[in-house]
Amino acid sequence: MIFRRIFIVYAAVVLLAGLVTETYVTSAVRDDHINNLKRHSEDKITLISREISFTKGTLDRFCRGIKDELNTRVTVILNDGKVIGDSDRDSLTMDNHLERTEVQQAASFGTGMTIRHSETMDHDFLYVAKKVTTKDGGTGFIRLAVPLQDIDRAVNLLRLKVVLVVGLVLLVTWGGSVWQTDHLRRLLGQIAAFSRALSRGELDKRLFLNRAGEFSEIADNLTSMSVTIQGMMSQNDEEKNRLNVILRSVPDALLIIDAKGIVTLSSSSAKDFFGAAPAAGTGFADVVRNHEFSALIEEVRKTLTPGMTELSVGTDLEKHLAIRVSPLFYKGSDLSGFVAVFHDITEIKKLEQVRKDFVANVSHELKTPITAIMGFSDTLLEGAIDDREHAVKFIRTIRANSERINSIVDDLMTISKIELGVIRVEKSMVDINNVFENIMDLFGDKAAAKNITLSVRNRHGISGVSADRDRLVQILTNLVDNAIKYTDTGGVIFGIDREGAGAELFVEDTGVGVPAKYLSRLGERFFRVDPARSRKMGGTGLGLAIVKHLVKAHGWNIHFESRPGKGTKVRISLT
Repeated sequence: MIFRRIFIVYAAVVLLAGLVTETYVTSAVRDDHINNLKRHSEDKITLISREISFTKGTLDRFCRGIKDELNTRVTVILNDGKVIGDSDRDSLTMDNHLERTEVQQAASFGTGMTIRHSETMDHDFLYVAKKVTTKDGGTGFIRLAVPLQDIDRAVNLLRLKVVLVVGLVLLVTWGGSVWQTDHLRRLLGQIAAFSRALSRGELDKRLFLNRAGEFSEIADNLTSMSVTIQGMMSQNDEEKNRLNVILRSVPDALLIIDAKGIVTLSSSSAKDFFGAAPAAGTGFADVVRNHEFSALIEEVRKTLTPGMTELSVGTDLEKHLAIRVSPLFYKGSDLSGFVAVFHDITEIKKLEQVRKDFVANVSHELKTPITAIMGFSDTLLEGAIDDREHAVKFIRTIRANSERINSIVDDLMTISKIELGVIRVEKSMVDINNVFENIMDLFGDKAAAKNITLSVRNRHGISGVSADRDRLVQILTNLVDNAIKYTDTGGVIFGIDREGAGAELFVEDTGVGVPAKYLSRLGERFFRVDPARSRKMGGTGLGLAIVKHLVKAHGWNIHFESRPGKGTKVRISLT
């Protein structure tokens, strides 16, 4: 297509040049012929003027005689424009010629000339008029009308020659351009195919051109560019992969936000924080729906210094995040965006809350019996010791509170020993049915006393599990004891069941149940869903904490399922 355009432009230039040449040459030749014809006509008029007299009558015959000799129309005109002689027409019938252009020019300058087209003869005539003075002293005008048919024929012949030359040049040009165009088209076709391959990412291709002339340098440059791009893309892919690995490895969520507030990049762990991986092009306010974060972004935008804050996200399972936002600069001091790092501090917050609750609960759990002991001791010291009946009652109360303190201390020591590894779990194959019988013997009467059922279920006939027998009994004892305590109607079922390729222990009751918001806190030290009821039943609030630690020491997992008013199920996965 480009070569067609070039040829068309080139042909247009040649045609235009030929047209200009033809116009100029033919015009110049025609003008030269006319000028020569004018000079010859003026010479003829001078000769004719010597043979005529303006005082005689009509000169038509004389004019016709001159025309026979010169083959030129002759007209004789007086000063007032009256025609007194003409070789082609009767002078008496002719109009006044004073207003004719050539006559007016002759009157003013001595000689006049004009060209007019003859409708009768259908070609142009050259009219040359000259003011003359005859030998008898008369003055007037003699006009010759010379046909330009021969001149036009010569000019047309010249024009034809010019057209033939221009056509020959165009033909030669077309042949040469076709050959050159075909050669260039092949070269450019190879270059275009190579560039298309590059655009498709086929960077291993190379371009070699034969007899390409200046195109050889283009081919070398394109090949060099391909090698350079291939190296740059390999480096870019390596850096991109390295960045992706880093982003995947970073446990914290990371968002790259541009100056307009649009997320341009996010780490793979961001979906763990926000529920879905933030898509590039999403506004940060649609990802983190929190006014504190938006306020932090605006503060960093104004101050151009890093900022930090903490916020909570989620509803059912609240998550606590520590956020650090830093300004991002690509060019000088112009703000290009922000880097936001989200660190999950939920566990830290939970540990802080557990610590606070532990201190408060230990203080409360110990303060109550200690206060009772101190109160009854003071009462005895103040004289009640002499009242034997009340003294014994007071001493029994002191003893009961002392035993409660001792139980709390023992349970705390047990948990500490498990955490420190002092109490070791030594696994062996344990007869699970024998363990179940011991639990039934231990709690059968207690369940019957509350008028609830206690049963064992082993549907798949599992006979043994790998566990520390004493610790397994301790786990089931605490769980079954809790289930009986918080069940008023219905019953308690415990046993073992299949879980995929492994097994799981379970304890299920129809008791009061636990609200969903408290399930994650089951197993915390001293945590009670209903503190008043728990203390009334004599619990220390450490039973589930001991269970949780013993399960973890075995390498097992514990899960709680509960619905208020429907009951609770505890599942221990043994795999």
